[in-house]
Amino acid sequence: MYAKLTLSAAFVALAFSHNALAADHNLSADILVVGAGSAGLTAAVQAAEKGKKVILLEKNLGVGGSSQFAEGLFAVGSEWNRLRSDPLTKEEAFKTLMEKHGYVIDAAKTKDYVEGSAENISWLAGHGIKFEVVRMTPWEAATWHVISDYKGTNHGAGLIKGLKDAADKAGVETKLGTPATELILNKEGAVVGAKAADKKGNTYTISAKAVILATGGFGDDPQKVKNWAHRDPEGWKSSVPIGKTGDGIVMATKAGAAMGNVSFVQHLGTEGKGIKFLGNLYATSWQPSALWVNCDGNRFSNEDVAFSFAQAANAIYAQPHHYGWSIFDDSQVQYMMKKGVDSGIGVLVPVGQKLPNLQKEIDDAVAVKSDGFKTADSVAQLAKELGVPEANLQKAVEQYNKACEVGHDGEYYKEKTYLRPLNTKKLYAIKLKAYFFSSYGGLNTNRKHQVLDKNNKPIKGLYATGLEVSDMVGPTYSTWSSGHAFGFASYSGRHAALNAIDEMK
Repeated sequence: MYAKLTLSAAFVALAFSHNALAADHNLSADILVVGAGSAGLTAAVQAAEKGKKVILLEKNLGVGGSSQFAEGLFAVGSEWNRLRSDPLTKEEAFKTLMEKHGYVIDAAKTKDYVEGSAENISWLAGHGIKFEVVRMTPWEAATWHVISDYKGTNHGAGLIKGLKDAADKAGVETKLGTPATELILNKEGAVVGAKAADKKGNTYTISAKAVILATGGFGDDPQKVKNWAHRDPEGWKSSVPIGKTGDGIVMATKAGAAMGNVSFVQHLGTEGKGIKFLGNLYATSWQPSALWVNCDGNRFSNEDVAFSFAQAANAIYAQPHHYGWSIFDDSQVQYMMKKGVDSGIGVLVPVGQKLPNLQKEIDDAVAVKSDGFKTADSVAQLAKELGVPEANLQKAVEQYNKACEVGHDGEYYKEKTYLRPLNTKKLYAIKLKAYFFSSYGGLNTNRKHQVLDKNNKPIKGLYATGLEVSDMVGPTYSTWSSGHAFGFASYSGRHAALNAIDEMK
């Protein structure tokens, strides 16, 4: 009994000691940046390199956010573009972007982005980040600048590592595990700082001449997905759930900001027990040579839409209960193992990559009775496994095999190259789901990246960047401009900082 009391007393003392160490802190900076992904880090580095005192807040215990999982940045007219035989002009890029996004995006901000994209790549390269231009698909422009190296690290993680090193070198004061909680406004309604709190109980009141929001959208908050994007959160799922809960948007709207359009950087994917993210079996979910059916067992699309992962995600979301099945056979398994995939996901799973572990991953999924992967020795058995009407599935398979036989898809006009008949004696099916890397949009801004109020007037001292900016993408993310979101993050972060500095003069 005495030992238990002593132990309890120790915990009380420890808790008292912890609270006693917590304190209220008053800090000041020229520029306060909220969020340490690629947008926030570039804003912080740019401002600090211009001689400004910068405080950078990040609610997670490490920097990077979803940018760590990105691959490359969109840019036109860079030195890497010019090395190619088919460089795209800025005029062509601007017009195509406007068309791809249905002219619902902000023309002025889009033009600024296109015009400044090459200089943005050069600025990043000046910080030791190396690039190579890659085409994700044969028909897209060669504008995707994939991070090839930064001190042994590539892709988004390499860029983040390079920016963090630059921030440390420039003297940025970074506070991890310290989310901003509210903006501070003066009597005139200008933003003059923010409040924050860390996990140790410390609170911070930070005064600043400008606050730059870079908290990475709201995609990890199902309620906001439903309320702001008007999407069923059960139909759309985040593939990078790392705390993107719309903090910047919430704080800004409480300060009088207006919300604009929101969308997603969406992609096709799968889920299920025993299926590894981006593993060999996972990669089968976006192959154009398969047969896609919905929960009613009906074919619903030309499967070569898989080449555009964003549009493919839309096709899946549009189905009853927001899912489908991709059906293939053993000959296609052998094809993917020996010749490689026809459709990839960027440079993570490039086109032509062989899947040597596919059979093993199939066996593993079967062994654990995966709910996301099924196999059968007949169409009737597969219908039972998938829980779809047998008659519908039989019809879908028969019609599809006839199309393959004659070399013409009269139903949905899939390219002849990907019409490969199904051997109904050995069938596989992997579940199809719509995912998104992140939300895109939320706050209205002007060309200076100033946040606008409901009267379309700038809120003095407040800027928004990256995924929190509305009117930069239409209802569907365009894979024609691969790296659009990642490129805009660093571009807008830098230019928000530069414009904030100009406003201080």
